[in-house]
Amino acid sequence: MARPFKDARYPGVSSRLKKGKLVYRYRAKGMPEIRLPGKPGDSEFEAAYEKATQGQSNKAVIIDLPGRALPKTFGHAARRLETTMEWLDFDEATQQKNARLIERFLNLQVDTGYPLTWRDTPVQHLDADRLRTTIEGIFATNRTVAKHILVAIKKLLWVAIHVEKWIKPQDDPSLSIRVRIPKSTANPAWPIAIREKFEAHHPIGSAARTCYALGFWLGNRRGDVAALDWEHLVVEEIELFDGSVEVIEAFDFRQQKNRNRHGGREMFIPIVDKLAQALAPLDRSKGGAVLKNAYGRPFAEKSLTGMIAHWNRQAGIPQGYTLHGLRRTFGTYLAECNIQARAIMEAMGHSSMTVTDEYVREANKKRMAVDIARAINQREAKRDAMRQRTPLRVIT
Repeated sequence: MARPFKDARYPGVSSRLKKGKLVYRYRAKGMPEIRLPGKPGDSEFEAAYEKATQGQSNKAVIIDLPGRALPKTFGHAARRLETTMEWLDFDEATQQKNARLIERFLNLQVDTGYPLTWRDTPVQHLDADRLRTTIEGIFATNRTVAKHILVAIKKLLWVAIHVEKWIKPQDDPSLSIRVRIPKSTANPAWPIAIREKFEAHHPIGSAARTCYALGFWLGNRRGDVAALDWEHLVVEEIELFDGSVEVIEAFDFRQQKNRNRHGGREMFIPIVDKLAQALAPLDRSKGGAVLKNAYGRPFAEKSLTGMIAHWNRQAGIPQGYTLHGLRRTFGTYLAECNIQARAIMEAMGHSSMTVTDEYVREANKKRMAVDIARAINQREAKRDAMRQRTPLRVIT
């Protein structure tokens, strides 16, 4: 058996027999052994030994620390965004949604041929062409996600422009990029025939009819329907614009949406006659929720989605007509009543005119179509009348 290799010229090197062959290795304290090719004196041995003693043969382990970010990069912008008062003003659900979208963008590779991600890329290196390429790649598979990712990127660019001043406003690469998605066909408004079918099957006083009435005549979201209490019902004297005074009943409450963000939008909705009829047989003596189940308890917000579907099946109504669809029905109804857009916005608790304008445009589109049909009918009636007249005889 060969004696182990020992040589003062090669500290840390030893040898051993492996399958009858003498092999050399280098070992330093606390480090794994390194196999050395050939034997002492060989060029490949000498090169490997030099690298081993200098630590070049050991690859450094890079640990991606949470929250790490290079200066003026998109990763830096993301960390800075989370400290702004605009971000802190979001509720927890909104923060989580935005954080997921931002993280998805940060992990995208700038170029598929290289490992560099947008997290480590300086914000100033993003131009409109590269941003368009990134968004179009997402758009090809999911238009809605592409739109949300673009919004997330805009938030990071906002930090770079208005908070940190890394780039100038005119250099914003997102200014010329828009993502348009088809109008959603989910939660359609309930046509008159569907509403009449529901009303015919579910009598006034039932939970189904009460839920329907609150959703339609108040235009409430699901959370507001579930949370509405009798204590929200008030009686007030209101002086109208024409100077007259009326005593009215109304629901005065705060919307559940953005409740954690700014307390929710304050709503004051008078009770119309049809809603008053639906509420008349309900027991108000015990207070609490207006909408109660058979056990006298409030419905859970999320359960109302399934309950509306159940009640629709009982009435023989096709799938797709939802509680939120009743809210859309209310907005459509107001627009068809020729209510001003600003009033519709207030009645529905919209935070901007964007959604409200949709209702007004749809109603005006129908009005214009009716006006066109009416004009055609009048013109054709005149032509028919002209044909029926007796021709005049001219005597010379």
